[in-house]
Amino acid sequence: MDVFLKNLEPFDSLGDFMSVLFFNRIHGESDPRGLTHAKVVARFLQGKNTTKMADVLPLMYKHRNSYPSINSRRAHEQDDMFSDAKHPKDIHHARPCMSTWALGLIASEARRSVGEGTRDDPDDPDDHVQLRAKTNGRGKGEVITRQHIGNFSMSSIEAKYKKRHRVPMFLIQHMCAPRVKGVFIVRQRRPYPMIQVTALASFIVSRNRYACGDLAMILGVWHFAVKSHVDVKRVYCRLGSSVSDTTARDALSSITIAGFIKLRAEVQDALERGQTEHCTILDNIQEYCDVYEQGIGRQSQLKVGTAGTNVKLQDCEPGALDAAGYNARVASGRRRELTVESLFHDIDWVHIDGVTNLHWVRKLAEFAPQLEPLRCAIHNLFRNKYAKHRMRAGRPPTKFQPYKANSERETETQGTERADRDFDVQQGIDPDGDSGLLSWVCGDGSSYASILRLSRYNAPLGKFKNKISTPEIWHTGATDLNSVAANHYGLATSSDPSSLSKCSNAAGFKRPSNIKSCDYYPTMRNLRLIWTAHILGCWRLFFGVDNLLQYLDDLATSNRLPTLEALLENASLLTDRYVSQAATEHALDTREATSNEYDNQVPEGSPWVPKRSVAQPDPTTDDEDTMPGLVEIEDPAPPVDAPEEEKEKDEGPKHHQEIPGFTGDRVLRNSEIFMMEFGWWVEMALAVAEGDIGRVWEILKIWIFKFAGSSHQNYMAYLLEVYCFLRYEASKDLNNAVLNNWLVNVEGELGKWLLGDLHQEHYNRWLEDMVQKHGGEFDNKFFREIISPNVHHFLRIKEEITTAFTLKRRGRTHTSPHLRDELHLLLTMFKEQEVHLFRSGRSMGHAAVKQFARGCRRLEAGKLDEWLKKSCLGDILEEINRPPKSPSPSHSPPRSSSSSMRSIPPAASEENSDCRSVDSANSSHSIISILSSADSNEPDDDGEDRTGYKLSSGSYNAAYIDPDTGLMEHDEDVEIDLEELFGGANLEGTEEQIEEEEEPDEEEEGTVYAHSEDEVDSE
Repeated sequence: MDVFLKNLEPFDSLGDFMSVLFFNRIHGESDPRGLTHAKVVARFLQGKNTTKMADVLPLMYKHRNSYPSINSRRAHEQDDMFSDAKHPKDIHHARPCMSTWALGLIASEARRSVGEGTRDDPDDPDDHVQLRAKTNGRGKGEVITRQHIGNFSMSSIEAKYKKRHRVPMFLIQHMCAPRVKGVFIVRQRRPYPMIQVTALASFIVSRNRYACGDLAMILGVWHFAVKSHVDVKRVYCRLGSSVSDTTARDALSSITIAGFIKLRAEVQDALERGQTEHCTILDNIQEYCDVYEQGIGRQSQLKVGTAGTNVKLQDCEPGALDAAGYNARVASGRRRELTVESLFHDIDWVHIDGVTNLHWVRKLAEFAPQLEPLRCAIHNLFRNKYAKHRMRAGRPPTKFQPYKANSERETETQGTERADRDFDVQQGIDPDGDSGLLSWVCGDGSSYASILRLSRYNAPLGKFKNKISTPEIWHTGATDLNSVAANHYGLATSSDPSSLSKCSNAAGFKRPSNIKSCDYYPTMRNLRLIWTAHILGCWRLFFGVDNLLQYLDDLATSNRLPTLEALLENASLLTDRYVSQAATEHALDTREATSNEYDNQVPEGSPWVPKRSVAQPDPTTDDEDTMPGLVEIEDPAPPVDAPEEEKEKDEGPKHHQEIPGFTGDRVLRNSEIFMMEFGWWVEMALAVAEGDIGRVWEILKIWIFKFAGSSHQNYMAYLLEVYCFLRYEASKDLNNAVLNNWLVNVEGELGKWLLGDLHQEHYNRWLEDMVQKHGGEFDNKFFREIISPNVHHFLRIKEEITTAFTLKRRGRTHTSPHLRDELHLLLTMFKEQEVHLFRSGRSMGHAAVKQFARGCRRLEAGKLDEWLKKSCLGDILEEINRPPKSPSPSHSPPRSSSSSMRSIPPAASEENSDCRSVDSANSSHSIISILSSADSNEPDDDGEDRTGYKLSSGSYNAAYIDPDTGLMEHDEDVEIDLEELFGGANLEGTEEQIEEEEEPDEEEEGTVYAHSEDEVDSE
């Protein structure tokens, strides 16, 4: 080596020799090197030698002389390692020089790569880095749409960055990724790929503020959706992680424009094909906004408006919503054929008995771990054997487009008309035109009533005659829940174990302050537990044991557990004994309850011994007569402005007194009525989640009678109206179209069906919260252009972002605690009080009304005839279509429903055969026995129509069905105690201030439904 180095004397140094050795010829100039020189260098640089550059560079970089020593006069170059301030030529030592040169090289490549990332990928047409929130028509950037948010995925962005930006991603990975034994690991809490993507995305936005399509634009909309504080938005915008709040609002406005352009195109395309492919769900929105600094024009007020959602219809046959055929069927007036008996026999009582038996077995299987293997089989029976009209399997998710909200009062007829016209214009339909197609509008009770009034009032003017409407089911179910609570809670201090007040006190539940308008979620939870305890108490008596769990455990130990078939047979005996129409009547008379003619009687308990009442003081005796010397104090005079007669306050339930000679068991009857009524509600809730609208429809037909016997008379009229619509006026295709779209499915998954009005309530909660925080009215530009049309996206984007970041879905509500202890307390009380045993003469001051039977009697006594007289829209349509000079047809009065006892239930027409239930005339349910077995001492209702009252608060969370276990599971990972819940979101705060103007009940106050000539004469 020394000899070789001595031969380098022509060169000044080794560096001079290496610069000549690695001479790089400039393109286009002659090469002064010899052939051997060029080949030797080429072979080395191309890695064709045994010793390669990778072997030489470390030797040079790690050489002891390449780094300045501490005693060197250039010791300061130790600080020049990877210097960003000096040029490599200004550094003498090799190691600092090489590191600085390498740093500059990598920095140049990283800058080039990030700069390239500010432009769309020319090889990927779906890549939109230059995403605009809005456009003035001159820019070439893509404007954001809903698809950009829906297609957002962190994994796809990561794959794109690794392909286009290898150097920056490599550097960021080595900076942030943890390593174990030289291997990069992805931690669960802070996965480094997410950090890589977010860091590089902010680098790209820093280079070009318009290159925000990868992440910044999406996160800006997300910050708006989750209602981040304005300072949080400003800080993250400054960091380059998201766009500004103004840009996010512009993006939402562009999404609104694009969404309605797409909606109008779809609607027009359907109209050109002569089809109706969309329907509308509307509901009122209201929020009381407090003003803390009042003044002129600044007062606390209740802000009201109307919100709506456009829903894409599915599984509709062509021509199903043809207006001409529908109007012809309405004009025929076939609803006059309706009688109480035909309505009663249209209920598939065989099916109702079957699902009731199955529910009783289901509750036993859920209570006993030993019967857990039966749960899937029970669920399969609901889904197959007892299915009535299930939604098609594999149906895609329901498509929604929320409308722009307005400030119309939906509870008023004119307000509903203006709101509906506004929604028609938004979807591209001429509200004054006639396309020859039906338009379907759904809503709660008040919305439905307003649409019906508009159909009647405006039909002569040619308006709204092609509007069809259906009442939404969640509000109907909530009304029934209020009815059950008002009927069964009883006195707050009741000692009757069949009253909900006594059961609630025993289980530690709070009694609703107003049992006629309860908080939805707590009431549902309480009633479901009490209903379960009643069922398990009946099972305990059936098996003749004291401890049901111990008994089943012993059977499991000896391998003698009953089969599902055996349990269903036993449940049939139990339901016939406790929740049949006959059972509730047998409990009123000891002769029927103990008769040998009926072999499935309730077992007798111990003799009933009434408690001795405490002697009350004689009201005729004045204490002052025995206490001389007292100065008489005059009563204070009433105020001058006091009204002469004050409105009587609602005193709630009254203490019930039996008539002399009562030999029945009022406590047993109360519990039987509660198990029967709330069991219908549970069946409806489970059927909704299953997507079986046929099972729901059977319960709605039962509720016609039940609402007729309660104080919710308007809901009786609503359900009668929709029954006649589906039974007499809708064709087979129209009937199927309504049934197939009465429920919605956001996820498109089996067992996750929701009610349309419940889904609308999800939107309403968001809108009402925004008007409270933002101020303004529901019809201002901010709400119409940004908030209300995108509320569906706000609710979805939160889930999509959390899923994209691989975060576990976080519940929006607190997980409910288990109720096992409360259940055992109720079971113990029922056992000690012998609630499910017949004890002749037992009555403890609480009497529940059998609303179904009373509804039958009211309808038979003239309520149905009264409704038919004022509901026949066919007369109006016939008058419209009649030539001017033709004589007016004379319609015979509708057949009196009092003759229905002698009539034969009409057979189902061919076109409506799908909506007719199995004839149940031969079932154990008999309307004649119901009408002839009225309770002579039945308490009266308060005569007040509570239809317009809503729940003060509730839960809008939905319950879904686990397809593996067959159990109801909450979408927020709530335990089994939410299994029957089909809707709600827990609204915090005080009671809503409801301002609904319902159509007044036509029944005059104080009307008595007489059932005999003596009663008529007495009246």
